[in-house]
Amino acid sequence: MWTKKVRFCTFSGLMKVQVDALAIQRLATRQRGVLSKSDLQSLFAEPHSAAFVRRVRALEEIEVIRRFCRGWYVTESFDLPTLSQRLAPHSYVSFGTILARELLIGTRPERRVIAAKVGKTRTYVGLGNEIVHVHVAPHLDFGHAASQGVEFANAEKAVLDVLYFHLRGRRYSFDIYSDIDFTKLKKKRLSGYLTRYRNPKFVSFATGLLEL
Repeated sequence: MWTKKVRFCTFSGLMKVQVDALAIQRLATRQRGVLSKSDLQSLFAEPHSAAFVRRVRALEEIEVIRRFCRGWYVTESFDLPTLSQRLAPHSYVSFGTILARELLIGTRPERRVIAAKVGKTRTYVGLGNEIVHVHVAPHLDFGHAASQGVEFANAEKAVLDVLYFHLRGRRYSFDIYSDIDFTKLKKKRLSGYLTRYRNPKFVSFATGLLEL
């Protein structure tokens, strides 16, 4: 729980912050707790930059919102995949988040999301959470669909992402050889997806491990 502290000199100042807080809560409900600086600027319609900064700081003071990283704020119960998507609109959430959601692994990475995108690898850390955007080649940007405004990989693509980046040195909180239930995957889809990969070493590795 966030600890809310109220320190205002006047009743009118407190009322103004409470009005802003209610507006924030309504917007955050629609946006799953994720707010950009431009969202706040549109919401407040504050013409003076100094006054805008004061209003944001007042909301931070009582922890209605908290700064995640530059230009991005969240409410207490924000959705990490939604924040990931807004940070990189053309990315898709994959890896352990999907494996856990599809019950392919037993542990769920609650405070970490790894997504893939065409573009530079980036890592964002804030409030005890981590969002990693790894680079994929354009021909490997497939196997995902939107749900509630977030692009999620399907189970088969998420497994291939995990294996592909394992060969490139990425390590996970689960063991790829013993912790993933490969029996739940659609082998026909996996075989079709593997034809898109141009790395023979990876194709051979994945084919053997997945028993295709």
